[in-house]
Amino acid sequence: MMTLSLSHLRRSMVFLTLFFPIVGYSLNVAACEQVPSGQSFRIRLLSPVASYSSKRGMPVQAVMIQSPQCDGAPIFPLGTPVEGQIKSIRKVGMGFRHETASVEIVFDRISPPGVSPIPIQAEVVEVDNAKEQVKNNVIRGVRSSDTFQSRVTMRLIQLPTWDPDGLLFLAARRALFPAFPEPEIYFPRGTDFHLKLAAPLEFAEDIPATPGNPQFNEEEKDELDDIVQSRPSRAVTPGGRDGDIVNLAFLGSREQLENAFHAAGWIGSDPVSTRSVLRQIYAVTSLNNYRRLPISKQLLEGRMSEFSWQKSFNSYAKRDHLRIWSEPDSWLGQPAWLSGSVAEVSAGLSPQKGLVRFTHRLDSDLDKAREKVVRDLTLAGCVDAVYDAERPDVPRFAKSPTGDEVETDGLIAVVRLKDCERPIVDDSLPVVAPPFRPKSRFVRYLRTQILTFRSDLWRANAVYAAFDLTRAAIRATRTTELPALDVQAP
Repeated sequence: MMTLSLSHLRRSMVFLTLFFPIVGYSLNVAACEQVPSGQSFRIRLLSPVASYSSKRGMPVQAVMIQSPQCDGAPIFPLGTPVEGQIKSIRKVGMGFRHETASVEIVFDRISPPGVSPIPIQAEVVEVDNAKEQVKNNVIRGVRSSDTFQSRVTMRLIQLPTWDPDGLLFLAARRALFPAFPEPEIYFPRGTDFHLKLAAPLEFAEDIPATPGNPQFNEEEKDELDDIVQSRPSRAVTPGGRDGDIVNLAFLGSREQLENAFHAAGWIGSDPVSTRSVLRQIYAVTSLNNYRRLPISKQLLEGRMSEFSWQKSFNSYAKRDHLRIWSEPDSWLGQPAWLSGSVAEVSAGLSPQKGLVRFTHRLDSDLDKAREKVVRDLTLAGCVDAVYDAERPDVPRFAKSPTGDEVETDGLIAVVRLKDCERPIVDDSLPVVAPPFRPKSRFVRYLRTQILTFRSDLWRANAVYAAFDLTRAAIRATRTTELPALDVQAP
């Protein structure tokens, strides 16, 4: 009987690690002739879409940034073209006819390299970090008068019943100090869409296999397994509460780290100041975004984070963000950094320590936030190798500092960075941005007054006020009531 030495076994494992993902990927795809409906994937727009100027039937180009899967393996390479067209579109214009905009895009074709185009039926279920809502594949814009300050004003506008001079005061205030979001929909190049298959995806030809990120070798994995077990699994707030779960580690220089996030489209955060607080108030009251929104402080082994990065689109309430702490010791001979990534999906008022504060609520699935970071850095061409290290002692269920229930598989993604080169999706190419709103400020101001008057005509009455207050109370109850959750390992 043939025996293998430890060195032979190690070399065999390394060979299988490098070779099997590619072969296995090909076999999975070749054996998969149909993907059931309901699977989701993500795409990134290459052609801008604007409700104000885009037309029905206009083609829409995108690329795949997250593929549907077959037996746990992605089917299509990152960057695979996805094509569609605008099925219906409605603009606000001057606001005489419509208060809100809407866009319906039908993506009906995937074009893998070297393979005939594959027809698909897919529905848009979400625009990442957007204030627009999606229902039945139709993207619906916000009503410019549906802001916090507008709802307060609509309550106060009933005061003329007691004081007729109040009507003139409120009308003058809204005319002189308008704070309203843009009602037209605009998705620039680089906007990420979440799609779902509405029918089974069938294909007869073999899709060319494309390996994922290179892996660390077995010796490096063994060393990383030992390192991550000795590192803290969770940050803490300055007040001593449990903070973010550490789910990412980066190996590389400070310059590589900064360049990678810049290349991937992530930006930093402003420090907390009077100016940043005022900008937050404006963003909240006007349904606008604050792209450099401050990120609260958390400590890792008593150390403050050295970086904080975030990625948002046009919603104050939705963003992905992370904090990064430098490690005192190198990993595999390289500078190391630990991080905890989360996704914020909504925002609202929450009682804390006897005060009512404006807080964000987290997506319960922390693993999706971790995967997005790795995916974005990969698409930017800045990743050399990735390894998902297991940490059995990390709780699978926990609570965030704000009381949100979160869950994780406990893995930490170790990402070795490289100098960014050859991005899979290049968003830096020049593109002609279509007009997405009236060019004249006076025309936009006039449109705001028309939309405001129209809203008051239909909503500034006691019946609608009672309905809206009841709806707001129900939403607040759902937001602030957090059931108890045992925090323990499975």
